[in-house]
Amino acid sequence: MSAEPEEFEVDSAPHDLAAPGLPGEARVDGAGTPAAYWRAFSLVTFTINRFIVDHVLRAARHFDNDTETMILFGTIAHLNSAHLVAPGSRPSSVLGADGRVPDAQLQLRPVRLRDLVQITGRPRETIRRKLERLEAQGRLLRGLDGYVIAVSSIDPQMQALSVDGVRRFTEASRLITAALQDAEQALAEQRGQTQR
Repeated sequence: MSAEPEEFEVDSAPHDLAAPGLPGEARVDGAGTPAAYWRAFSLVTFTINRFIVDHVLRAARHFDNDTETMILFGTIAHLNSAHLVAPGSRPSSVLGADGRVPDAQLQLRPVRLRDLVQITGRPRETIRRKLERLEAQGRLLRGLDGYVIAVSSIDPQMQALSVDGVRRFTEASRLITAALQDAEQALAEQRGQTQR
């Protein structure tokens, strides 16, 4: 038995690519959604959509406004490093004093073209062309097992976008939390009035 590196596993079953979420994720059932959410729905959805659209547009500028290439790069970056930073990890358990994964480039797990085609639902030739362009730009490295991001290609402008994105995400989160709390309070007051 040879010691082959672990690969990203992809379910080979057909997926509804128009469905929300990633392949394999359960659909969201709105029936169990709290009434406070529906009462604040317009404000909550406006806030999250404003954040997402703004961040995508700003990030796409780093990829010549090609959002598909930007998402492909982000997908590769995520898949390369997902095994290093597990959800719920404490930063001190995985990051060095500089806030980065030590020897990150060496620890990235490659992603194969066929996996990217299945994940994105885009034609193989389209993905291959975009990968070649990212490689020519020095953003990706290609090995025998697939593609990894070139850690050195994360320049100060991309880092600044990330810092600002976190600031904007935190603000959007505060606005959504406040809207939901306000809706919950209004519902509680309404219930109190009807019980009198």
